Amino acid sequence: MPALADLHLQLPSRLSLSREAYVLALALLSVYLLRGVWLFLQRFRSPLRHLRGPERESLVWGNLKSLIKDDTITERWAERYGATYRMPAIFAKWRLNTIDPRAVAHILSHTETYSKPDHIRVMLGGVLGEGLLIAEGEVHKRQRRIMNPSFSPGQIREVTPIFFETGAQLRDVLNSILSKSPSPDGVEIDVYSWVGRAALDIIGQAGFGYHFNALYDESNELFRAFHAMFEAMGQAQVIGLLRNRFRILRLITTKRDKIMKASLNTTNRIGMELVRAKKAAVQQEMRLSSSKAEEGVEKSKIVGRDLLSALIRANMAADLSPAHRMSDEEVLAQISTFIVAGHETTAAGLTWTLYSLAQNPAVQDKLRAELSLVEDEAPNMDDLNALPYLDMVVKEALRFHSPVHGSLRQVQHHDTIPLSHPVVDAYGKTHDTVRVQAGDFVGIEIMVMNRSKALWGEDAGEFRPERWAEELGGANEIPGIYAHTLTFIGGPRACIGYRFSIIETKALLFTLIREFQFAAVPGKVIKNKNVIVARPYVDGELDTGFHLPMIVSRVSKA
Repeated sequence: MPALADLHLQLPSRLSLSREAYVLALALLSVYLLRGVWLFLQRFRSPLRHLRGPERESLVWGNLKSLIKDDTITERWAERYGATYRMPAIFAKWRLNTIDPRAVAHILSHTETYSKPDHIRVMLGGVLGEGLLIAEGEVHKRQRRIMNPSFSPGQIREVTPIFFETGAQLRDVLNSILSKSPSPDGVEIDVYSWVGRAALDIIGQAGFGYHFNALYDESNELFRAFHAMFEAMGQAQVIGLLRNRFRILRLITTKRDKIMKASLNTTNRIGMELVRAKKAAVQQEMRLSSSKAEEGVEKSKIVGRDLLSALIRANMAADLSPAHRMSDEEVLAQISTFIVAGHETTAAGLTWTLYSLAQNPAVQDKLRAELSLVEDEAPNMDDLNALPYLDMVVKEALRFHSPVHGSLRQVQHHDTIPLSHPVVDAYGKTHDTVRVQAGDFVGIEIMVMNRSKALWGEDAGEFRPERWAEELGGANEIPGIYAHTLTFIGGPRACIGYRFSIIETKALLFTLIREFQFAAVPGKVIKNKNVIVARPYVDGELDTGFHLPMIVSRVSKA
């Protein structure tokens, strides 16, 4: 029976192998658990714990609930604890909040050390895909390098007429509403809604050659999809935060998930149709021009009326290697990025600008006097930029009403942050640097920095465009890409579309202020809530949705 004997001799070795595998698996599991425990305990050893700041409200939530309830609390914390302080974050972690110019410059310029937290990338990635706002590291650099020509001054000059065309349509819509009312004192109109529709029409046409027709028709499929998506994103913020952090919670399907999925399916389907159509048009263009330039399209000759066409031309340029090009899926992700970054932020910013003008009628009248002197109803980009008071109003509005109130980063490895203004820790010791460890959060407080009295003077909390004709003082130290403000951030991840947003805002203001008078509605207090951007609502009426009513009337032509 040699076969049985062989089997008998082999059994112990097989059993031994099983025991070894079991021991190895147990050891790996132990290492994993110990590493998890060690990482968790490290949170309690963060150098940030020695800084001054608000007391922890909850071991689980930290001070997150207070921040979600009212993000202006960071202004009060900065007044109490100084330009740089620590805040208890979720799950026993720590967050460094700072408006120190040198610290902010360091954080914004070292993107490999301070990246977007995973939970934010998960949240935005579910809507935007792997677009420019989500991408990190070399992927971000590659995408940005390809997209830069699409946002050059020359390209923005190409699409400026679209801003005025849509502005004229918005003017006609508002005039139609006013015509239905006999009141000479004007009509209460939800300006946020109409400005939002105009901004969506602009980004549709100027961004990727798509007609939402939002000013006249709400039935557009893509319009409804994005509207439903943003409504869903604004619900259950705390639960959404947990789902973004813990993958297992995403296995539970909710009504919100179904809405998001349906909306994403629609946006991806229509977006990919646009990408393919634009790509085919550019390929046809290249074939027609092949007799003149057989090697393809040169980057230096990239032009086009919409940003997506310019992007696709850049992506197909002959002097760009295949390894450095974006996939169709990456190009698709930029469409959603255009809509969110180009529509939501500008719509909110322009609405808040009109609100400040309504609250400051003398400023509004002074602006109108300047704009009324321009004979052309649709000046070009250069003429628009040559209007000094319009420029001051836009700068002040973007300082005073930054659409995005803050930006969160997570530390990837230990670092030391230099400070312009030393901090005193909880033990009374002074430091001119702050140490952070991997896993700590860093909050760049955009709104707080834009309104800091230490940087802007005692009237920092006032809307006063004239400050831009004066010496700015400490604000000159702010490392922002535009007008010494942090509104469009700074560094390698500064907003690529800031020129687009500024010229769009100027064009719409030009058209609206020449035609209409805007006034605040008596008795209605306007507040804001952050859902990606700072959205307005009437105090006590949040359940009716985001809106900003104003009294709109025609300007007397006498």
